[in-house]
Amino acid sequence: MKIAEDGSWCWFQDERALLIDNKVFFTGVTSKGYNTVSEWNLDDNSSKTTIITEGSLPADDHNVGSLMLRPDGKILTVYSGHTYDDSVRYRTTVNPFDISEWTDESSFIANAKVCYSNTYYLEEADLTYNFFRGNGNNPHYMVSKDYGDSWTFGGRLFEFPGRSYLRYASDGKNRVHFITTDGHPRHMNNNIYHGYIENGNAYKSDGTLVGPLSTTENSKFKPSDFTIVFDGDLETREDVGWTSDIQLDENGTPYFVFTVAKDPVSRGERFNVSKGGFDNRYHYAIWDDGKWVENEIAFGGSRLYPDENEYTGLISLNPKDKNILYFSGDVHPVTGDPLLVDGERRYEIFRGERLDEESPWEFTPVTFNSKEDNFRPIVLADENREIVLWLTGRYTTYKDYQLKVYGKVIQKKNG
Repeated sequence: MKIAEDGSWCWFQDERALLIDNKVFFTGVTSKGYNTVSEWNLDDNSSKTTIITEGSLPADDHNVGSLMLRPDGKILTVYSGHTYDDSVRYRTTVNPFDISEWTDESSFIANAKVCYSNTYYLEEADLTYNFFRGNGNNPHYMVSKDYGDSWTFGGRLFEFPGRSYLRYASDGKNRVHFITTDGHPRHMNNNIYHGYIENGNAYKSDGTLVGPLSTTENSKFKPSDFTIVFDGDLETREDVGWTSDIQLDENGTPYFVFTVAKDPVSRGERFNVSKGGFDNRYHYAIWDDGKWVENEIAFGGSRLYPDENEYTGLISLNPKDKNILYFSGDVHPVTGDPLLVDGERRYEIFRGERLDEESPWEFTPVTFNSKEDNFRPIVLADENREIVLWLTGRYTTYKDYQLKVYGKVIQKKNG
């Protein structure tokens, strides 16, 4: 069902949606560039949207904010422009579980133009972290001792001449996992790496200490210091990886998905972009018995638009079940054959499920024969159901779009 008339999101911010009791809260950016927070009440399927910014940032889906449920029940949102200025902006609901009224916007001034927000509360440290892209297009972090009412600079995660793309996941206690590329797939051939941060240190996947986390403007770390999961061969322009989503299972073990471009154009190419971007694949990786196991699981199809040839419809994981995921594609996930509606390729949402880690993935359509494209799913879940949100409509570029937000609830089968 349609739950918001005008919205969009990028995928390098989290959490972009929260399931709290019987309500779904999610962030968005309208076609005019207004940041929003919306509520979908699952009891009566009603929805409402609160505008957070109005005219202070341009239309750009990269400006979407993160959401975090604070221990006191209030909801924090953190957002910034797309390398627009040096302000990391934040607001908090005045009352718990109620998005109708927010505190005035405040800003943390960073060390350079910023982008992205990934916000997590760690219970054991009683600290809130926000990971963002800052100086040198490298990842940095800021820290709050009061659930996001005020912030201080934490440090720099990487320092190297690359623009890595990280996805994060936290156990909510003391650990934050991340997956990262070497750079943007337009400019780098891209491996995918995994690591985690705990108690002020950074580690490889197997617990090997990489070193203490930076608490300054500089860092000794680069992506390749961590555990390589997907080897795209940095010297060869094929099999170019890009991070999509990471989650943790009930034991805190990470599993994640990513895309691989099989027909990339030349590195840095901005003109002859129509020569590639038509064969993107979805991969799944899981940490199993002390090693990473990763496999291609589905065809993803073509890019959303030329020049961003690795912009797929995207793949996202069920946070409560590592054997369930959702993705968007304009091809059949098994055969790679184009999905045509009235003679035009169309992006549809698919659900993937397998019985266990030894079983093959089975795919079922969530949308089909659609008149408009459907892409960028976000998955929420609890013990009884899973919820998928996605965008439907026109997506010309990340600055030019007209999209609606749709959602579907799938009840868990008994037995």
